Amino acid sequence: MSAKRSDYIFAISVPLLFIIIALVRLYPFENTLNQIVSDSGNDWSRYAFYALDIKHNGIFIPSLEGAYEKPASFFYCYFLAACFYLFGENNVPVYLLQNLMLGLSVVFTWLAFRNKMSRTISAGFLVMLFLFGLTDVSMYYAFRFLGENLALFLISLFFLLFIRGIEKNNLPALLAAALALGFASLTRPNIFLFVFAFLALLIIYSFKTGKIKTSQLMAFIAIVFIASSFLAFRNYMVNNSIRFLPSQGFAYNIMNEHSIPSSVDLSDVYNSFIYTKLHLNIYYAAYAEYIVQQPVVFFGHYLNKLLFCFGYLKAIVPSYHWFPHWTIMWLGYFTYLFFLFRVNTKTGLWEKATHLFIFCYFSSLILVGQVGNYGFRMLVPGNFFVLPFSFLALEKILALLKNKTH
Repeated sequence: MSAKRSDYIFAISVPLLFIIIALVRLYPFENTLNQIVSDSGNDWSRYAFYALDIKHNGIFIPSLEGAYEKPASFFYCYFLAACFYLFGENNVPVYLLQNLMLGLSVVFTWLAFRNKMSRTISAGFLVMLFLFGLTDVSMYYAFRFLGENLALFLISLFFLLFIRGIEKNNLPALLAAALALGFASLTRPNIFLFVFAFLALLIIYSFKTGKIKTSQLMAFIAIVFIASSFLAFRNYMVNNSIRFLPSQGFAYNIMNEHSIPSSVDLSDVYNSFIYTKLHLNIYYAAYAEYIVQQPVVFFGHYLNKLLFCFGYLKAIVPSYHWFPHWTIMWLGYFTYLFFLFRVNTKTGLWEKATHLFIFCYFSSLILVGQVGNYGFRMLVPGNFFVLPFSFLALEKILALLKNKTH
């Protein structure tokens, strides 16, 4: 069987498997949308409510008078609204579509990175992507109204289109990648950090190599800006405020997710040097006092979040268990970095962009994200792009072992 033909078979089989799994799980296909909407206080309820509001009353979410605050995945509201418009007000077609998107995300991620590894290793990579999708996404999140389902799809599509566009000098693919990235930034706020860092990387690359024409670069930046400005446009039309991200931002997340312990003495904050001399906001001055008085507790909080991201979920939520496949994945990633720096290997734009995404995505979650919120859903879109480097590291290890035996 030719390599091209087997690729087509894989590309069709993986999404089909996820659809079959979804059909089995959803049978007898009961519509529970009313129960979801009435389940107030949860993100899936708010997404459904806003989506219905968009469908019935207009694209600016008329029931929400002020700036959009939460849930974080603003663009997911419009994805749901489109589903309700196309398939009726029923959650079953949405869950089927999300499982199809998950299958496509697996295929897109595999197609983006498979040419960087040997045929055998890339086959193992595809199998592991499928298992990650099954155990980490389909089992927990593909059957809920949560924005990470859309974020994973858009980011995997972005990397596939961007890598193809750069390597084959394909302008339509690059511009489509820009659109996917812009919309992806509206599905997870921490992707916004990557957008700015990535555009800076792209500008530097363009000026250094001349491989991207100025007109192409400007078109790419313009499309990213326009697509990522939809929330700002909505907020401006509703209440004349220009906010590119949900208004429950940096300060809210720290306050809600990392509150100052009562054991910290804040009685002298108003008289402190950092408040009176440095003119630091009283809220941040209080956190500075927290760091000074209890640095072990403060930094221990972020260490626990780091362990959570590495698969030791008990560090944040004691009732959760260890995910060894995440730990092995990260060990593989750091092994790859070790090989990279050991021989001072030059990296291409695709690799720089992927490392940058991993750094921006996880560092922002560790600093301000509620990583344990509803399980581990916020980590899912990032894990898929750590995984390929584990297999690239495996390939390097196997090559070393082979050289030693000869």
